[in-house]
Amino acid sequence: MRITPRKVVSGAACLVVGLLLLANSGCGPRKQVLIPSEWRTPPSTTTQAQRAPAVVPPSTAPPPTPGLILKPLPQFKEKDVEPGLETIRPPTPEKKQAVVQPPQHLASMHLVDQARAELSRGRPDTAIPVLEQAVQVDVHNGDAFLGLARAWKMKGARRKAVEFAKKAEVLFQDDSRKLKEAYLLEAELYRELGDTNKSSLYKQKASEL
Repeated sequence: MRITPRKVVSGAACLVVGLLLLANSGCGPRKQVLIPSEWRTPPSTTTQAQRAPAVVPPSTAPPPTPGLILKPLPQFKEKDVEPGLETIRPPTPEKKQAVVQPPQHLASMHLVDQARAELSRGRPDTAIPVLEQAVQVDVHNGDAFLGLARAWKMKGARRKAVEFAKKAEVLFQDDSRKLKEAYLLEAELYRELGDTNKSSLYKQKASEL
């Protein structure tokens, strides 16, 4: 049998048609169709894990104690723990004076307090020996001399009282409050003595303090 070219073409055409029919019928293997990337729909960025609510595990820490407030720990510097670097404040004048007072001054002031109690009861004769003893214990105790001036004034011996007041004035030069007290006593003594000029002078001195 002689095969002509027309029969070959016809046979090839039938083979193509048969393959197409076989592909459309689903019997043969399917070819994967490649889709260009620009035609594809981008996948959603929200995943199922993100859509689901987060599950927080229960805390194992104990509940806070009511009323307990935690404060941050203090911050220490190296200089705070080094020995010998503590800040020492200088004592106030009152404390410094109390520290440096000698024992004889304290004993003398104890006698002065006893004499003041006697003067408050109107007993200058009992107070004067106690004040003289206070002067013997501490000759620089101006309060003892001021007490003697008041005691002798109470007895009417104003001239003698002025002498003791002047000694107290000298000893109170560094204490303005007590110096003013001595000036006022001297002004009163000079007034009782009839010396108005000196009385006015010591009043003026007292007002300037």
